[in-house]
Amino acid sequence: MNDLNMNSLKIFLEVANSNSFLEASNKLYVSQPAISKSMSKLEEDLNVTLFYRANKGISLTPSGEILYNYLKKAEDLLLTCQRELTSINDIEESSLVIGVQSHIVRNYLMNKIDDFRLKHPKIKIELIDMSTNQLLEQLESRKLDFVIDSTPIDNVYNNISITPVCSLKTCFIKSTKSKSNPKTLEDLEKENIILPIARSSLRKNLNKIFDDKGIFIKPVLEFGTEDLIIDSVRRNLGLGYVVEPAVSYLVEAGIVEKANIEYDFPEMEINIVKIDTNLTKTALMFIEEEIEYEI
Repeated sequence: MNDLNMNSLKIFLEVANSNSFLEASNKLYVSQPAISKSMSKLEEDLNVTLFYRANKGISLTPSGEILYNYLKKAEDLLLTCQRELTSINDIEESSLVIGVQSHIVRNYLMNKIDDFRLKHPKIKIELIDMSTNQLLEQLESRKLDFVIDSTPIDNVYNNISITPVCSLKTCFIKSTKSKSNPKTLEDLEKENIILPIARSSLRKNLNKIFDDKGIFIKPVLEFGTEDLIIDSVRRNLGLGYVVEPAVSYLVEAGIVEKANIEYDFPEMEINIVKIDTNLTKTALMFIEEEIEYEI
């Protein structure tokens, strides 16, 4: 096998991502004939067929899939290496990429970011908001420094560790104009209920309680953000289920009220999710300075 041309491998990655020679050509600013020639030469050097070519487009062969998977891992490792080298050369000019969903930013992480930024104002912090499964995939591919997420977390990766750091109380809230006064879980069946979307950890934990007790709740509204749940409650559209820290200032201001339900709702457990061998000096510094293990 001849020495591989690194530029051809870069082109291969773009073609594989695009599933199109033409689209790769547009993104790389290289002519389509040059792209095709480069890929044919790569196949010749490797003595394999990398693409199925058809009128409707192209797709990877099994050999192409193998090459793509190895090159993606190499690309991810290079990105990690780049971040690590930056933190070694000048940690105060480095960057931090954290995977975290928006409701956890608001209720747990924002104060810690504020504190860290005061001490290290030049460090760039990027927050990536995705589903739990997507965050784990991004972490495993070294595109994130670490993840902050809530239980339950279905981790299928052996190299990823999950450590609880704290718990946040949850509750139902209602408008101060509301005449509803539920006392038990069973009473909630008669109310207009506003819940987080079904895939959220907050909703899953609540559903388990209702299922175990044979209580059927059909929400009138479901939202992916706490802000929309809170706004709907303020408009007196129903009772909303939220994390307590998200509404404490509104309760104190007399804008909303906690529903006086005789039940201890499950706390939202916050975890730090990481690959220990993947942590840059910047990530370690953030964890050491800001993450307190309260559980």
